[in-house]
Amino acid sequence: MQERQLIFESVLPSELDPARYSKPVIDGIEQALTVTCTDGKTVTHNPAEPKVAPSIKDDFDDDELVAFAENLENISPEELERRAKKKERPNNPLFKYRRGVLSVSDLSAQIWCEQQLYYKFLYPFVLNDEGEIKRVDDKPHMLCGTALHLERELEIQTKVSIECKTREDSYGVRLLNMVQGINGLLTWNKPNERYITREMPIFGNMYGGKLYFRGIIDEINYDPRTHQLEVVEFKTRASKTAPKPQQTYTHEVQVNIYRTLLDELIQGQVDKSLYFERFNLQPSTPLCEAVRNEYKERGFPDINTLENAFDLLMKLTFRMPTITTNGAIEYILQSDATWKHRKEFQRDEKHLQDLLIKSEPFWLGTREPEGVDIEDAFKCQWCDYGEICAWREEKANEFSRKKKRLN
Repeated sequence: MQERQLIFESVLPSELDPARYSKPVIDGIEQALTVTCTDGKTVTHNPAEPKVAPSIKDDFDDDELVAFAENLENISPEELERRAKKKERPNNPLFKYRRGVLSVSDLSAQIWCEQQLYYKFLYPFVLNDEGEIKRVDDKPHMLCGTALHLERELEIQTKVSIECKTREDSYGVRLLNMVQGINGLLTWNKPNERYITREMPIFGNMYGGKLYFRGIIDEINYDPRTHQLEVVEFKTRASKTAPKPQQTYTHEVQVNIYRTLLDELIQGQVDKSLYFERFNLQPSTPLCEAVRNEYKERGFPDINTLENAFDLLMKLTFRMPTITTNGAIEYILQSDATWKHRKEFQRDEKHLQDLLIKSEPFWLGTREPEGVDIEDAFKCQWCDYGEICAWREEKANEFSRKKKRLN
């Protein structure tokens, strides 16, 4: 039986927590947000009272100068620097909505319906029948899936929280989870048993492309008899019916991206400077004592900066044997986690490359978002944006025009 692993999660100060950007705002005023918990209950988060600095109006006569001075006085130097950097970024979906780094699930959502994904960027909150503002993805079946993912993770791992002081600290924790997972594989001493690790972060720009990805691999297992890795993605089902081909296709793409990113990591095809650039990190910033101590306890006493942690990860992956990564999807029934359906498949690298070429122009802002083809119109019945969808309206008008010509 494999020993329990530790999985580390970073706890950031509220002013650095990325969740602070994901709040509903109407006419510049933050609104209360209702969130559904995994037990089905709802909690309403009310906005904090805004802090208003004393006016400096008496020091100036010109109204425009007063407005400028008041704004300048209330903005921290860090915020001014952040705004200056933001102005330098390209004004395209990749940087406007994802700050230069896509999650792997962004691409699978794009494959499902690019137009829907774009609407989620524009309108991430919805008003329900009870008059509550909720995130558009705050749905019972999604929360159930999250709970089952956590349950699966905790079968072999124990969560440990680390108090972080900087963003560099939090990324040091992410690299620590990667270091621990890979080092566990390298030191595995049970030749007849598979090594398993779960929830391992991954990153990179596949094939040296312009899109940079981050993600979390649900499971990696290693067979010491064949020296092969398998990447496994967990998905949940509301019923025992097989998922539609369009659904399994997006899941397969997701797994294949993970496999490619993992292979490129193992082969050392990772650009260190691009990693720090895309995540907007300072490689030489000292890690806080709490993060450094966790590295020391894992047997790595010389990790003082994020760059040290990155170099350690590259050193460990270089020691890994030549490995062929396989892919699989495991479907679990939400009402009965003992019911499972497993699908294994081969990787089509040419298809993945073509898919990236097709997807890239949307993210780089060189073409408008596109909706689904007519044969995939069934997807629209579950979409929250059906009433405002310009693509759907355009296709309906197109169909109407064709029908008139035939008559």
